[in-house]
Amino acid sequence: MATRRAWMDLARETLESFDSQDVADLYSVEWAEARGVLVSEHQDAIEKERPGWRRELLRTSAVLHGLVRRLSPTRRLVVLVVLIGFLVAFLKLVTGGWPADATWAVFTLLLCTVLLLLLLGLELVDKLRFRDELVMARQLQAELVPQSLPAIPGFELGAFNRVANTVGGDLYEFQPLEKGGLAILFGDASGHGMAAGLVMAVAHTAWRLQLERDPSPGEVLATLNRVLCRLGSCRTSGPRQFFAGVALLLQPDGSFVAAIAGHPPVLRVGTGGQVLERFGRGAYPLGVKQAQSYEVEAGRLGPGELLLLHSDGLPEARDASDREFGDGRVLSVLSRMAGRSAPDVAAALSAEVLAFLDRRPVGDDVSIAVLRRLPD
Repeated sequence: MATRRAWMDLARETLESFDSQDVADLYSVEWAEARGVLVSEHQDAIEKERPGWRRELLRTSAVLHGLVRRLSPTRRLVVLVVLIGFLVAFLKLVTGGWPADATWAVFTLLLCTVLLLLLLGLELVDKLRFRDELVMARQLQAELVPQSLPAIPGFELGAFNRVANTVGGDLYEFQPLEKGGLAILFGDASGHGMAAGLVMAVAHTAWRLQLERDPSPGEVLATLNRVLCRLGSCRTSGPRQFFAGVALLLQPDGSFVAAIAGHPPVLRVGTGGQVLERFGRGAYPLGVKQAQSYEVEAGRLGPGELLLLHSDGLPEARDASDREFGDGRVLSVLSRMAGRSAPDVAAALSAEVLAFLDRRPVGDDVSIAVLRRLPD
């Protein structure tokens, strides 16, 4: 039995961590996100309905259906009993008189409340068990994303990563090579969560092994594609996972070659903050088509110029009004940060998108990497 001291400690912890903004976010942020997930299957039908009570009734029905559908059959029956109990008790109180005939109705309401608390407890235990598995996967994913960036003579690096779930599918890695130069892998596994994290781990491992054989970007992506296809990503039916990525090889003189597979373009940005080149001419992501080859593009970074790599989660981030962050804001930040260091540019982009979201969680993983050649 929980002691009085335990309850007092819990109450004190709750009051100390209380934030009025968190209460407002329960509806404006968390409930909005949960409602979007619950009604996703019926969103088209809801949007087709004219604004009014019929649309709200349809939305309420979709929320309830989405909630109940995610429960086990036994727990669905509990929800049905609770709903019937609440409805009957409410009608009894309204039509049966008060307080003479209220005892049965009050007892029914209390019983339904106990059943709801029981259901909440069961769901919470399931969530905690699943969370333990996610924490382990999250630790694995955190080990794959570098916590510190390597020092590269003549260059500087900046990076940012924010996951949309406990486990992310975005990946960036910088590996200095023994013979000189820098190998970069930057990518985004489809979706997010554990499945995306596992694809990311496989891609990272295959990339590391391929660097020992041949670090050229075309061969790197071809190898990663073969590995993912062997794991089942290229199958024509059933769940499929793919990896959109960039493999880049930088030389000490600023020249580089890159191969891009289904990923947003890599931007070469001049000293004035303007985009000079876009690399990425369109290709299948990795794990979609077997025996796929990837075109290699070449370029050169001049003194003070930089390369920007970002996942599609950056321009596709949406605020509370469902507006996209967009490429325009990315270009605006690049222009404003002209001549600044790579860490400063990465920090400015991340700060801009987080301010745009305004406490809303990201809908997709957001990753940013900036590689800048130092001025002479």
